[in-house]
Amino acid sequence: MEVSTQEFRDVQTLVRSLCGLVLTDDKTYLVKTRLEPVVTAHGCTSFGDYLGRLQQLGAGAMRDELVEALTTGETSFNRDAHVFDEFRRRILPRVAESLRRRREQGTRVPIARIWSAGCSTGQEPYSLAMIIHEYLSANVALGLKVEQLPILATDVSAKSLTTAKEGRYLERDLDRGVTPEQRRRYFQQQGAHWTINPQLKKMIEFRQMNFLNPMPDIGPFELIFCRNVMIYFDTPTRQKLCEQFHKLLVPGGLLILGAAESLYGLTTSLVSESFGSTTVYRKPDRHA
Repeated sequence: MEVSTQEFRDVQTLVRSLCGLVLTDDKTYLVKTRLEPVVTAHGCTSFGDYLGRLQQLGAGAMRDELVEALTTGETSFNRDAHVFDEFRRRILPRVAESLRRRREQGTRVPIARIWSAGCSTGQEPYSLAMIIHEYLSANVALGLKVEQLPILATDVSAKSLTTAKEGRYLERDLDRGVTPEQRRRYFQQQGAHWTINPQLKKMIEFRQMNFLNPMPDIGPFELIFCRNVMIYFDTPTRQKLCEQFHKLLVPGGLLILGAAESLYGLTTSLVSESFGSTTVYRKPDRHA
């Protein structure tokens, strides 16, 4: 089933209006391979027929399905290991120290919230949860509990979030990034699948969110991980999203992007800072 130039343009326009995703002109193959099964499943004989039905009233579910097909991205546990190494070695201890100081200053149960924005099928937030649990278990003297470092994980794809909430993965998923100790400690085998332990699931709230919609009052956050997401947006959308992140971060909070991403070309007061080979963006302290 071929995709004409005009049909591709129509898909570009529609998906951009629905979720902000910018399909560059070299992505015709992606549209064809990902949407052809969807087109066929709806009994359409061409992309033109399918696009015509998408424009009809009451086609909301079909439009959601379009977004699902084109936004499901590549992910894995502990992806880009240097980010998680720095989270374990420097960033998390800094957050833990902040919690300790706030407790000494009189905050009864201080909280440092973390947001995994664009969590896909859940590997990123579960990777963060494993490291947090490992760190607090090894540093009992801090007197901190996992409940004080809750994780919000959001994605535009309802299908991906269903997988994330279930926390059930195949052997090949674990082979891509999970350490033998993490497998032993945090997963239980159930037939062909490995299921995340309930103690980690309790650390994470999964919620569907489209970055193009008005952002709910979900902050503040100590850390925001938005990796390999902004690269797919145009500059105005990236600018708007950056402004939202700045608003939702606490003073001194960090925004962590993907390795191929930066805030270059955007107007922001976030300051770049290096942790080894990992670049983060810090919201200046009130007195900075």
